Amino acid sequence: MTQSVDVAVAQAHADVLALFRDTPVTDSSGLAAVCRSARDRLTSMPVPDPHDAHHWDAYRVLTPTVQTLLGYAREAGVPTGEAERFRALLIGVLHYLHDSDRAEAGVPLAELVQRDWEEQLGETHLDTIEALERLAACRYAGEGAEASRPLLERIIDLRSQSLGADHADTLHSLCNLGVCLNTLGDYDEALRLNSETLWRCERRLGTGHWTTNRTMAVTAGSLFGLGEHRSALGMYWAVHDWHLQRSGASSLDTLDAAADIAHTLHAIGDYEAARALNTDLLHSYERTAGEGHCGTKETRARLAQNLEALRHDT
Repeated sequence: MTQSVDVAVAQAHADVLALFRDTPVTDSSGLAAVCRSARDRLTSMPVPDPHDAHHWDAYRVLTPTVQTLLGYAREAGVPTGEAERFRALLIGVLHYLHDSDRAEAGVPLAELVQRDWEEQLGETHLDTIEALERLAACRYAGEGAEASRPLLERIIDLRSQSLGADHADTLHSLCNLGVCLNTLGDYDEALRLNSETLWRCERRLGTGHWTTNRTMAVTAGSLFGLGEHRSALGMYWAVHDWHLQRSGASSLDTLDAAADIAHTLHAIGDYEAARALNTDLLHSYERTAGEGHCGTKETRARLAQNLEALRHDT
């Protein structure tokens, strides 16, 4: 995957470096002024979409700059949560670290940010809860489902209290817990939770909402875990088609949905269809996310499994 850094991002990065390099600082108030100027420069441009792999090179440049600024701001006593646009940028960085397979780096950053914002904004502030959700996601990816489960349950409680039980963000949190239960192998409990969440999503958000479709995929995962492979396959196809129409063939959401289909095709014994799909997916993941991305590695492993099954089938 070869991308180029946006000119605006590169210029903002250079300007921030110049501020810290060229501005005389003699005391904490001077450092605080430089930090605020650097923060304002970084947030003068739109936050790149961290879920779009085409923006990951921009985040590779922005992330160490943001981390350095965060350290100086805390040293100077500048509240990290005082500027809404900077909070949005920090959340974007945390999404990027998770989505680009750098969750281990995301954990300490999310811990710091969430702790700061809970103190500065309160534990029920929407951005504080979002930072906690980023921490849960990074822990899930880096440490496993058991490490993330208490955080996910806390997020559900916080969002239920502040937003209501059927708010889109609360339902999204329930979906995340459903993913966790699937991973832990508690498929009966997961199916109960996911089926109820899916019904509530369809009723409150509609069938075209992103959370509804993600919950459908998670429900399909519960069915798969219980051996209901053909039922799961139909749901996976519906989710894939929705992402394809919404985001295009090369988005990570579409590729991940296709990966679920390929995994299920192998499970029902259609090894040739699984092989053909995984062959296409491997090239797509490599182009979109790079050879080292988990989606690329998992697809390569599935393809080897398909080929091995076909050899035994002949």
